[in-house]
Parts: sequence; structure tokens; C-alpha cells
Amino acid sequence: MKYSIFFFKQILFAKLIIVLLTSCEDEYKELGAGIINIQNINIQNQTYPLKTYNKRITPFQSNGMPSNLLGYYNDSNFGSTTVEFLAQLTPGLYSPNFGDNTTLDSVVLTIPYYSSRDGDNYTLDSVYGNSPIKLSIYRNNFFLRNFDPASDLDESQRYFSNGALSSSEIMNQNELEGELLFSTNEFLPSNNAITLITRDDDGEIETSETIDPSFRVKLEDNLPLNFWETTIFNKEDSEELSSANNFYNYFRGLYFKVEPLNSDEGSLFLMNFSSSNAHLKLFYTYETTLATTDEITERQGSYDLSFSGNRTTLINNNFNTNFLQTINNANDVQGDELLYLKGGEGSMAVIELFAEDENGYGFEEFLEEFREIINPNETNERRVIKRLINEAFIEFYVDESITDSNDDLPLRVYVHDLDNDIPLIDYLEDPTINPATSDSKFFHLVPLATEIDSDGNESRKYKVRITEHVNSIISNDLTNLRLGLFVSSNVGVTNSLKFLSYDELARGIPTGTALSPKGVILHGSSSNNLLKRAKLNIYYTDLNN
Repeated sequence: MKYSIFFFKQILFAKLIIVLLTSCEDEYKELGAGIINIQNINIQNQTYPLKTYNKRITPFQSNGMPSNLLGYYNDSNFGSTTVEFLAQLTPGLYSPNFGDNTTLDSVVLTIPYYSSRDGDNYTLDSVYGNSPIKLSIYRNNFFLRNFDPASDLDESQRYFSNGALSSSEIMNQNELEGELLFSTNEFLPSNNAITLITRDDDGEIETSETIDPSFRVKLEDNLPLNFWETTIFNKEDSEELSSANNFYNYFRGLYFKVEPLNSDEGSLFLMNFSSSNAHLKLFYTYETTLATTDEITERQGSYDLSFSGNRTTLINNNFNTNFLQTINNANDVQGDELLYLKGGEGSMAVIELFAEDENGYGFEEFLEEFREIINPNETNERRVIKRLINEAFIEFYVDESITDSNDDLPLRVYVHDLDNDIPLIDYLEDPTINPATSDSKFFHLVPLATEIDSDGNESRKYKVRITEHVNSIISNDLTNLRLGLFVSSNVGVTNSLKFLSYDELARGIPTGTALSPKGVILHGSSSNNLLKRAKLNIYYTDLNN
């Protein structure tokens, strides 16, 4: 298909206008007036219909995520969520030689939190709630296989957030709780750094090392006598320690079980199981004979087990009745009054742009306003842009009548192309990138902000710019795709986690949504509050004037 040079000049001109208009957050009326004076451009704005409705997030693939949540979180508007964890341990050395007369000194489990440092002070990232929980760690007896036997053994096994391996197979809960390795009735993550000290034979400090805040506990208390010696050291020359697969089947990993102490309170936190500092380490003393003197002497050694094998998150929700009724009875014909967004196995919203209104105005009418195709379907077909889109955005207002002003709302929402299960072009072209990916893409996905009206009333809202997406619809015949609206703890992590069972509407959720326990209630396209109703706002340049 051939396009005229004039068409491409129009697109370049549109890009120039967009750059000029998006260089700041001033009111467009004032900015537009300035451009008019210089270039005789008539910038106008108009709202266009859309439809938004709720959709439940069903169990999703929860293995292979870069980070993992653990804990208990309760939200008065949605209900409670318990997040547990199941992981294989991988030996750092196969067919080890532990030496003679090996004696276990300690068994230490270390898993770093996510934290930031300011001088000597640390702040934990991604901690939700501040009340203790009961945490128990068991030896797992359920085998986490690597490959799906239902396939041709060339597909990796998927594990889902509800404990399922497929639509017909689910983990046996009884197999998860083997020997109890650790338990505490009042666990709460600490932001204190950890100092590691080694001492010489005289008890003097030999080395000292400080590591970032971590979950660090000993796993040798309250176990049967010689448990670790029997489990690890006595297997020195056996097949169990000869390869990863053999070890995975022998020692099947750890199960982190969470229980709330109070149904209304708890804490949920992000743990960095992918870190090289996340491991189970056995410290021991052994005897060795010096080659020069034949003298028998004691040495210290360690045996490391990392979390580089299969890891999966298990989620158990106890949602409020009102929330369940709302998302299970979504109105996909007329749109929902309120949108309930909840991370994890929660809920999302579907956005249908240019949904036909009561006057019959819809997608085709919009296209006719913004472009004209001359000689359609012929070799000399030419597209003429009648209106250049300077900015297109949707504002989603928080329902302040339900949401308490002190509620801990998610700072970011994320918009996804549901039909293709990918980010929008606006996301890809957004140049705002920070080392902390969670703070990136803030031009396309404007963080939660507060506006004050003339009466001094405050309203919180999210703004999502979809300028390039709408431009692509007009200029490139992009299909009017359905979009998904999600909460996100990290908009930089957009890869999709597939649903256990999915329909034609949605196949998965972004990883940043899976890692967010938070929720927010927004005004939808059918909200009774007309001023805060979700709608598409477009600023454009009319080329006919």
C-alpha cells in the first residue's frame, strides 16, 4: 500500500506538536494559545466515549518470577490475602568431600529483603503492613518437577498461584509440611543491617562483614538429633548429592507457611530469593591431616544450598462479599459504575475505547472525524489526516466516598494491550527511565496525584496517556484494541504471567501486578459522578481551520 508524502509530513508535524505540548504539565489552554500566536494553530479538546468494566484475576503462573512476596495483608475494601512460598534448594557443589570426623556447627538460612541505604540507615522497600505474623518453615516433601509430563517433555512445568500444576492436577497440601525446621509466632521484618563476624582460635575477631537487611535464622533448633548430619553429611558418597536432579528428588526444598495472628492485621513483604546472598548454609568443622607433618588439625568448612531451582508463590484469598459480588457481576455491556483494581489474584478493569454512546457515536464516527481515505483499496490510495492528535489521555479518579484518605493506595497503575498481551506503544516510547524501574515511565503512566477544586476539595487520580496508541489507530489502521488496567508495584516489570484458565479477553497479568497486594476503587465509565467518570480526553489540531 502506498502513502503520500503529504501524509508522512502530517505525521512528522504531529510529532512536533506533541513534543511542544508535552514538554511541561501546564494547562493546555494557555500552552495552546502560545502556539497559535506563533504558528496559527487551532488546538481544541473533546471527550470521547469509552467503556470500562471489572474482571476478576484468576490463578496465574507464579513460578519464574524475579521476586517473591511472603506474608499476610488485609484491606478493608477487598479482604485478606495470605502469600506463601515453596522453593527447591540447589547444592553449590556436587559429590562433596566433607572431610573426616565432620561436626555440624550451625545451619543458617539467609534471604535478603529489598532495601535502600542512606548512610548507616536502611529503609525496607515493598513492605505492606507493620504487624507480626506467624511464620513456619518446613522441609517440603512435594516434588517440584522441571518438565510437564503432559507435554513431550520439552516444556517446563508451570506452577500456579492456587497450587495447581494444570487444570486437573493440584499440589497435595499434606506433602508440603515435612519436618518443621523453624517457627516463630511473632515475625516482623527488620530494617537493621547484619554484621557477620569470624573469630580465631583465641576468640578474637578475625573478619567482620556487614550485609544488607535480611531474613536470617538458624535451622538446627528443635530438630531430631543429628538431623542435618543424617540428611546431608552422611550422603557424602551417595547419588543424592551427585547431581541437581537427584538432590531435588531427595531433599525437595522448603515450604514457608504463613498464618495471621490477627485477621485484621499483619505484614507482607518482598524477598529477594534471586540474590546470590539467598541461601541455606551449613557450617561445620572437620579434621584433616597436614601433608608435611602428618598432624591432624581442625578446619572450618561450609556447604551452600541456593534458591536457583524451582520457586513458586502460593496465594490464599479471603475476599469480602461485596467485592466478590461486584467483580463477579461485571457489566460488560453498559460498563461498571466503579472499578475495583486489586493486585495478585484480585481484579483488573477492561477498557474499550470509542464504545458507542446513546447517540450512536462510536469508533467509525471517530475515524471519520480524524482522517479521510482517498481512492480506498486502489494503488494510489491516499490517507489525509484532518485532525492531528496532540495528546490523548484517560483520568481515573479514586472513589473518595469509599476510600479513606489514610488508605495506602498503589502509586502506579499500568495499561496493557489485552489482545496481544503486550505493553502499549506509549510505554515503549516513554523516555522517562530511572535506575529503579518502578519509578520509570511516569509520562505515560502518571503516578497517583492529588488535585484541588475551587472549593478546596481534594481528589486523587491516575492519568494514563495513550497518545501514540490513538495516533496508531488513525494512521496505521491499528485495531481498536481492548486495554487492561491494573495496579502495579513495578511498572518496569511487564512480562505476562499466564492464567491457569483464560478466555478470549485476557490471557495473563503483568508481573508487576502479581507482586502488588494493594487495591484501589476508581470511578468507571458509568459512574454517577459525571465529573469523575472515566472518559477519553483528546487535544487535537484541526487542520481544516
